Amino acid sequence: MLITWFSNEVIVSEEIPTSVLDLAKEKRQELFEQLAEVDDEICEILLNDELPTNDQIAAAIRRSTIGLKFSPVFLGSAIKNTAVQPLLDGVCSYLPNPSETQVLAHDVKAPVGSPQVELVPAAEAPLVGLAFKLEEGRFGQLTYIRVYQGTLKKAMQIYNARTGKKVKVPRLVRMHSNEMEVRLLKVVLVSH
Repeated sequence: MLITWFSNEVIVSEEIPTSVLDLAKEKRQELFEQLAEVDDEICEILLNDELPTNDQIAAAIRRSTIGLKFSPVFLGSAIKNTAVQPLLDGVCSYLPNPSETQVLAHDVKAPVGSPQVELVPAAEAPLVGLAFKLEEGRFGQLTYIRVYQGTLKKAMQIYNARTGKKVKVPRLVRMHSNEMEVRLLKVVLVSH
């Protein structure tokens, strides 16, 4: 099946065009062989001269990706909104959600040499986040934050571990392309 995304419209066609059918079959076989090198279940299926189902392939890609043995690659263009949805679907399908991984952090208020603290992906836990990008643009200064645990709310005082100072959160927004949505009042870590 061939799925094409154009603008906000999803076009699904049932058959791969005959002009690229042989290439698609060849690349699918390459995928099976690459997965067989890193996943025992797919290897066993291929050794029995069987073909894996789509669910078995997806499960093998997920296991191998989480095990750091396989890296799925997606091609597309955010500018033309081409293949963005398959990328987002791949993130959800192949990467672990926060509850499936162990995340450790240093407690900056604890004495030097203290053991790391395990973070829990829960909205009720104390806020732990990482500001990974600062941007100065037409909307003013924007700080992009990844929330590891806890809840971030408008007007909240947060502790900046680098400077040791408390900072007030003036507003929270959701960015989409070049548009800003201001209605978002709090950010809560949600695992799927």
